[in-house]
Amino acid sequence: MGTWLVRSTLRTLATLLVAVAAVWAFAAWRDYTVEDLRHFGEPHNLVRVGGEELRIPRPEGPAVRRLPAVAATTTGAHTFMFDEGPGPVRYDPCRELAWVLNPTGMPDAAEPLVHAAVESVQRATGLKFAFGGTTTEEASFDRDLFQEQYGDGFAPIIIGFATGETNKELEGAVTGIGGSSAVYAAYGDEQFLRSGTVILDADDIDRLMSFEGGDAIAQAVVQHELGHVVGLGHIDDENELMHPQNTHLTAWGPGDLEGLAVVGDGPCEGE
Repeated sequence: MGTWLVRSTLRTLATLLVAVAAVWAFAAWRDYTVEDLRHFGEPHNLVRVGGEELRIPRPEGPAVRRLPAVAATTTGAHTFMFDEGPGPVRYDPCRELAWVLNPTGMPDAAEPLVHAAVESVQRATGLKFAFGGTTTEEASFDRDLFQEQYGDGFAPIIIGFATGETNKELEGAVTGIGGSSAVYAAYGDEQFLRSGTVILDADDIDRLMSFEGGDAIAQAVVQHELGHVVGLGHIDDENELMHPQNTHLTAWGPGDLEGLAVVGDGPCEGE
């Protein structure tokens, strides 16, 4: 739109400037991608952030998977967080899933468990996670999808810690909560998961790690919440890690693995 405004304005000026207008128009069009041209005339989806409507950014890079898809070799019970269309809403497997860690309040020696949990989800889904370092952003489900500190794209997945005293959602026996936002693609009706959040109860994680074998249970808690982040819901089967009250499992169950393979095998935006 800006290109056409520039060109129509310059046509009212001296003939000498017509050539300049053409050059400027060409330079502006170079900023458009094949994806933009393919959707020429189609409305660009918007998202409201802080009372302001922002254009949903186009994904960067080619629509090619970052890691091979994972074949489901097991079957079992699993559910999805967003499953109202032809398939569950998933992350784009053709882009890295950036994630950051807020270490405030994190128990000593807990960070390796967090990284191990992320790696476990990466192996089970075929989604490529990329650690972006630490952040001072508070892990919250009220976070902005776009934040200046992270650049022009969507905010990364964040993992942080709190307690039942500072976050009411962690009161009682709740050791962690997790999830992502379902947001439209830049064009069309397709939705993708964005800007996930995991909040862990620092006191509970610290308590678990104090017991023999507790590190594995603590890591399983993180994996469970990351399962929600990538799109899995709760399941009633106590043999699955996505059961809401796991007290003994330290590895994914057969239904978990099938569901994780599905959420990792979604479409690529722009393909």
